[in-house]
Order: sequence, then structure tokens, then C-alpha cells
Amino acid sequence: MSNITRRTAGLAGLLLAPFWISIVVVVTAVEWDYLRSLGWSLTEVNDVNYPSATLRGDIGFVQSLSFVITGLLGATFIVGFRREFRHRILGWVATAGLGLFTVGMLLSAVPGDLPDEATTWHGNVHDFGFLCFVVSMIVGYSASGLALRGNTAWRGWRLFGWTPLLLAVIAVTNAGLPGDVGFCLFLVLGLSWYSVMGGRLLAVDRETDGPRASLPEAAAPGLL
Repeated sequence: MSNITRRTAGLAGLLLAPFWISIVVVVTAVEWDYLRSLGWSLTEVNDVNYPSATLRGDIGFVQSLSFVITGLLGATFIVGFRREFRHRILGWVATAGLGLFTVGMLLSAVPGDLPDEATTWHGNVHDFGFLCFVVSMIVGYSASGLALRGNTAWRGWRLFGWTPLLLAVIAVTNAGLPGDVGFCLFLVLGLSWYSVMGGRLLAVDRETDGPRASLPEAAAPGLL
């Protein structure tokens, strides 16, 4: 994977969130009656772990496959994105943190436990995968923002390193939304970081108009 170009990495990141979210929506629609039979509701408080519960449905294998593919997309993005870092130690921390995303996605492909079921080994594996996902956002996103300092092509964009703060607020307050809506927002925004940064990586690739793995030289206006 060391030969992954900036463009390939950018495309992987850009597609990551739309791909995973689309699969969740499709699987949820197909398994709607099954989820409702478990007591799940998008807008009401319940004990069903959504969207994890879709893994136990009739087409749960589709959701499992989406976790695996999403993890591989994340790994592809990380390999290319880490070349943008300008601080060695912070770069390693960011790379390791983001790497946990792939680990988390792969482990999350294992079906979890349903409400009122006894705890199982595969349920623990799935839960640990989610924990890796959360840690990857906290460490990876913030460390990436710091590691990008000094790279003028990412001026402004590195402020997305503050994304974990927004996600923490949503996690604590549920964004004032009913049922699982707040948690779904948490997942969408968390995954969208990859798509936003992947899109920027593609833009940097076009701006430099040089070898895909080369480091950017020109300044960029950024977000602010």
C-alpha cells in the first residue's frame, strides 16, 4: 500500500462516508420489520444497538461486508494522507490513531449481541470495534490537525482537528434530538471527516499538478 497515490487516497476518503451511509440506509429499509420486532425506533428511546443490529438480520452479511470495505477505504486514505503531515511525532500519532479506524471497522463486521441476550465473544469483539472507532476519532482527527501545521496547502482545513469536540457535544447532549437520531448524526459527522479531507486531498493533488506522492508547495486559502 506504500505506492498508493494522493489521488487514490483522496478518492477513498471521499467515497467512505457516502458508501457506508448508503449501505446502512438500504439495509435498514430491507430489515425494517425485523428491527421493529426487536423494539427499535429511530425517534424513540430503546435498547437496540443500531445500526449494529442490522448485522443479525436477513441481509446482515451485506452490512458486514460494508464494514470491511469501509475499513479498507479508510486504510487507503490514511496511507496517502499521512504524507501531508509536517511533524514527525504528531504524524506518527495521527497515523496510529487513524489506523484504529480500520481496526474498528473490521472488528465491527462481527455481529454483536441483541437486547436481552447473554454476552458473547463476538458481541465483545463488535463492542471493542466501536471503541476503536471512537478512539480513532479522538486521537486521529485532533493529531492530524496538529501534524498538518506548516503545510500551507492545508491552512484552514487543519481546523477540522477540532471535530472530536463537536462529536463529544453530540454524544453528551444527543444534539437535543429524539431516540437514535442524535447517535446517527454522530456517526454521519464522524465518518464525514474522511470524505471532507479526502475531497481536499484530491484538490491538493490537482493544485500541485505534480507526482501524486509529492508534497504540496503552494498555499491554499483554507476554510477561514
